[in-house]
Amino acid sequence: MMNTPALPMNILNPNLITRRSCLKGITLGAGAVVLQPFLNALAAEARGEAPPPRLVFVVEANGLWESHVRPQTLGKAGGWNSPVDKLVDEPLAGHKLPEPIAPLEAIKDRMSIVLGLSSKHVTPNHGGGFGVFNCCVQGQGINHAVHTQTIDHAFAAKVPAVLPVVGLGVPASPDRVFASWLSVSAPRRPMPYICQPEAAFRSLFGSAAEGSAGKLFQARNKLLDWCRSDIRRVREELPQMDREKLDVYLDTFEQLRSRQQKLGDMKDRLQANLPALDKFDCTRTTGRFEAQCSVAVAALAARLTNVAVIDTACGYQGYHTWKDLGVTVDGHAIGHTHPDDPKRNLSAVPVRRFYAERIVDIARRMAAVKEGNGTMLDNSLIIYLSDSAEEHHGSGRQWPMILVGNLGGRLKTAGRFFQYPGYNKTGHRTMSNFYLSLLHAVGDKREKFGEPDRELKDIDTAGPLAEILA
Repeated sequence: MMNTPALPMNILNPNLITRRSCLKGITLGAGAVVLQPFLNALAAEARGEAPPPRLVFVVEANGLWESHVRPQTLGKAGGWNSPVDKLVDEPLAGHKLPEPIAPLEAIKDRMSIVLGLSSKHVTPNHGGGFGVFNCCVQGQGINHAVHTQTIDHAFAAKVPAVLPVVGLGVPASPDRVFASWLSVSAPRRPMPYICQPEAAFRSLFGSAAEGSAGKLFQARNKLLDWCRSDIRRVREELPQMDREKLDVYLDTFEQLRSRQQKLGDMKDRLQANLPALDKFDCTRTTGRFEAQCSVAVAALAARLTNVAVIDTACGYQGYHTWKDLGVTVDGHAIGHTHPDDPKRNLSAVPVRRFYAERIVDIARRMAAVKEGNGTMLDNSLIIYLSDSAEEHHGSGRQWPMILVGNLGGRLKTAGRFFQYPGYNKTGHRTMSNFYLSLLHAVGDKREKFGEPDRELKDIDTAGPLAEILA
């Protein structure tokens, strides 16, 4: 009989679950590491505890252009070259989204577009690295900003989970295994991201096991074969409503496993809910991106983490050639094409639409996970931005973002458009203020985050964005 891997003392015994008598007495064998956080979540829900807030960052290279995200009927065109003089705060309803992000129309009532926030001192030209997340001076391609914790880890400290942050990379090369570019867990401790979906799957859902169970998993590389009997048995012991939650969780991460081996007898049970199982061709950029989105949602749904980051830059000048989308020009060449040249959009729009589609996909997956009286999406915030701010040669005078969700009502970010006053103008705000908003939303009331931009000496950059805090 396989030994159960040792569990940390702070993990609840599933026997504490009190939702109906049928939840009592559930014990776990080999599947303990995978199912324990999920069962803990059911126990917390049974006790009436609110689901934790979650963050998902999607970070791309090459700039998030204002012209690609700002509805033509809202705000003022021109970005930092022609900034607004006062805050624009308007509903998105009734305003058509630009073609590059048109797929987001499906969730427009749950999203916000934010323009005008700066982080100029990060010097994000070709990519701001760790400075993107901690608002510290990075330097072009040089890791100067590793001395301060980044926002993903600062947020995770207030919503602890088995893993503070899950970092997933989509680099240009499918052979790359790790990248370290955005996250710092503690001073001088940059966190590597896993760049291969299969490796991420193994790490998240199997590497926590120790002893003979862990060795068996690593040897076979088939987690579901290892704990299939536990999953089947636990599912049968759960009330119907909780079976459905477990099915959503399993559906998400089984997509990757199923590429290598058929689902066998589990396939019949899940057939009605399974997407196309051969969808993720992880030799292609688009397939790796889609797969990493699936892994991220799986980790969140399983309660392994409350913060996930998907990084498609994965380093200084991390540019892709999106041949899967019919784009034969690499990101560097696109960035150097003049904004008035029609060829620029011909190459860039298909890529931007693909990102928008991934955001919608993540949101829909999260919306399928029921929590309390709502869904996981109701308790989450998806943040889409670029590691080089507003352009290929980003100045950082503004850092466009798209937000989806409202962190369980902690933020007022549903169906809104914000454009803050331009750099060094009265009322100007920064990325530090935005990150402080996230921290205030989960009870961290600090008033400063990152390093100050010394060119904003006459601008008050303390505190959160009052406009988005509920």
